[in-house]
Amino acid sequence: MIKKHTRRIRVTCKRFIRNQRGATMLEWLLVVGAIVLPSYVVIQILLDTLVGYYQMSVEVNGLPFP
Repeated sequence: MIKKHTRRIRVTCKRFIRNQRGATMLEWLLVVGAIVLPSYVVIQILLDTLVGYYQMSVEVNGLPFP
């Protein structure tokens, strides 16, 4: 009984390793992920910096004239 399940698992694993369908799509997803995720982080950092500068300029513009 255990040998039968072990053999079935082994055959399934070998078939999975030999199967190349979807490999190109996976490669494209990895490439896009490698570009999009860092870009998202950089954009968030730049957006936070821009908001900070905008808040400073609004504060300076709101100061009364001397």
